[in-house]
Amino acid sequence: MAELAPLPTRIVVFSLALFWGLVSIGGILVTMVKNGPIKYFQKKKRDTRPACLDDPSLGTHQFLRLKKIRMHFVASGPEGKPLMLFIHGFPEFWYSWRHQIRAFNKDYRCVAVDMRGYGETEKPKGVENYIVESMIEDFKELIEALGYEKCTLVAHDWGGSIAQTFTHSYPEMVQRLVLCNIPHPNALFKYMRSNFKQLLMSWYMFFFQLPWLPELQISSYDYKFAKQLFGKCGSSEDIEAYKWSLQLPGGLTSPINYYRAVMQYKRKAMPKTQIACPTLMVWGTQDTALAKETAGMSATYYADFTLKYIESAGHWVQMEAPDETNALIKEFLARKKI
Repeated sequence: MAELAPLPTRIVVFSLALFWGLVSIGGILVTMVKNGPIKYFQKKKRDTRPACLDDPSLGTHQFLRLKKIRMHFVASGPEGKPLMLFIHGFPEFWYSWRHQIRAFNKDYRCVAVDMRGYGETEKPKGVENYIVESMIEDFKELIEALGYEKCTLVAHDWGGSIAQTFTHSYPEMVQRLVLCNIPHPNALFKYMRSNFKQLLMSWYMFFFQLPWLPELQISSYDYKFAKQLFGKCGSSEDIEAYKWSLQLPGGLTSPINYYRAVMQYKRKAMPKTQIACPTLMVWGTQDTALAKETAGMSATYYADFTLKYIESAGHWVQMEAPDETNALIKEFLARKKI
C-alpha cells in the first residue's frame, strides 16, 4: 500500500497549490468576462476515434489484460524483430510516437502504449493507483506478455521518468534507453531545490494538486489546451486526436493523478548506482517546462551516456523535430550494437 508523504511536505505542497490555484481562478474570471462564460464551458462531442489513429502505416490496435489493468497499445513491424517499446508523457498518448513508429518499424517490433490512465487503457480511480511503482509493474508484465525478455526503451517526459525507474528496477530487460526531454529524476530534484528557475517552470505540478480546478481549466474552450501544446507539431487532425483522448471518461483526471501521486505519496529513492545500459538523451533546447541544465546534470547517473541537443525544438522534441530525432536515435542504435 502506498505511504503518504510526510505531513510537512504535504503542507508545503498544498500551500503552493493554493497560491497557483488563486492565480488560476483570477485568470479564469478574466477570460470569462472577456469571452463570456458559455464559451468557456462549451465542448464539442467526440464519439468516434479520429481516422488518423487508424492509419495502417502506424500498426494495429491491441489490448492486453495485465494483473491490474487492461492496457491498450499500437503494434507495428515484424513480430520476430527486436522489441522497441515507446512510452509517452503528459498529456499525450501512444500517437505522440507516430513519426518514430514509421521510422523504425522495418527493423523493430514497435509497440507504442497508452500508459495506465491514458487513452484507451483502463483508468483506475484513486490517486494511489498512479504511483510510479504501479507503472513499473505494468511494463514488466507487458514486455513478458508480448513474448520478450528485453527491449529498447524509448520514452518522453513522464514516460521517461518511469522508464528510468524501470531500468533501475529491471536492468536485464532494457538493452538500450532513449530519453526525450526528461532528465534523470535525481538531477531534476537537485536542480529544483537549488534553482528558483525550475521551481517556477514546474508551477503546474503544484497547481495539479488541487481537485477539479486543473481539469476545468484544461478542458475549457473545448480543450484549447491541446492546440496550445501541440499546435506547432501537429495538424488540425492531430490536435483533434489529442482532444478525443483527453475527453474520454477519466481522460483528464487520471493523467493529472500522476502529479498528485508523486507529491502526495512517498516515492522510493532512485538507487545510487548508475544506469548501466547505453543511454541516449535527446533534448529540445526550447523546452519551457524543464531547464536545459538538468540534461547536462544527468550525465553522472549513467555509465554510458550520450546527450544530443536539438536547438530548433522544444519539449515535444520527437514531434517538433522528428527527422532530427530519428536520425540521432538511428545513429545511437547503430553505434551501440549489443
